[in-house]
Amino acid sequence: MTVVRVNTLTHGQDSVVSQNNGKVQTSGNHRGVMDKTDDVNLEKVNWEKLRYMPRRKLAINCGVLVGFVVVCMGGGGIMGAITADSFGDESEWYRSLEKPSFNPPSFLFGPVWSVLYLLMGIAAFAVWTKTGFTKRPLPLIVFFIQLVLNFLWVLIFGIAKDLGAAFVEIMFLWVMICITIVIFHTVKDRAWTHLLLLPYLAWVTFASVLNFSLWDLNKK
Repeated sequence: MTVVRVNTLTHGQDSVVSQNNGKVQTSGNHRGVMDKTDDVNLEKVNWEKLRYMPRRKLAINCGVLVGFVVVCMGGGGIMGAITADSFGDESEWYRSLEKPSFNPPSFLFGPVWSVLYLLMGIAAFAVWTKTGFTKRPLPLIVFFIQLVLNFLWVLIFGIAKDLGAAFVEIMFLWVMICITIVIFHTVKDRAWTHLLLLPYLAWVTFASVLNFSLWDLNKK
């Protein structure tokens, strides 16, 4: 066994190269430099895979991404259109409600929900690229359940105008969002997708407190 000490130019510190039966092994800081080089090479490989992805597969991925975003944002837009006269300053019913001091201005809801629905669509698409619809369906099943609950809350609050029932429903929604976040975090190579849902969870938490306050202040 031959041991050779090598000085790495990058860090100015020694590394040990061991030669045993024709096999070369490295240790010390030189290994750290090699690990960094491997990371750079991996990023290059991932970029090359995307660059040379077959056009058909790329088209499918783009179509599915658009589909997820359309379902999330389009569904939210439809709910908003259906309840346009039930929320905000244009709604006589909503204006008549006694509101807490932290009630946000009406113009804020549209832009916030648009961003949240976009992030939800991107997160769901990223998970789909690993799980598909049938390979591991649980993450997307849970995602669509919470999305349906999201739309349902709008109808209960805006159309039925039942603040108590809306509060109960939004609590179920909050729980399902938490479950979705946990499950998304377990998807291999897509754990980061749960981060895209954290703003959504924060906003629904705020909406839950607001919903309860409106119900409490306007009990008959």
